[in-house]
Amino acid sequence: MVLERAARGPSSHVDADHEPTVQRTPAHAEELHVRSYAHEWSYDLNVEIAAPDGSVVFEKQYYLRPGRAASEIGSVVPGEYDVRAILDGGREAVRRCRIDRTTAGTVVVEVGNGILSLTEGLPVR
Repeated sequence: MVLERAARGPSSHVDADHEPTVQRTPAHAEELHVRSYAHEWSYDLNVEIAAPDGSVVFEKQYYLRPGRAASEIGSVVPGEYDVRAILDGGREAVRRCRIDRTTAGTVVVEVGNGILSLTEGLPVR
């Protein structure tokens, strides 16, 4: 866990502390949704999505500050994938997921209180 992190150069790194640009794409179009439930701690989260043959189709590092979220839209073609999430370079979760443009086909990675959760399906109200 990290309280503060030095500024990083441009790369595939996303600082989820910045307010996202308002997008008119509905939530059900998300392929990936990452969220922090932490109240005090920030986390480094790496997410890798690979096809069944092992080829990586998506990879990104997130710096999640307390209470922040980020999502990916239009980054992964619908299909079956192996998803790996690594929290702070240590704790790891792996799951085979069906990714598509429905709420059931959204990969959800949640962190908080030292816990890493990788599930399929984004509940919406």
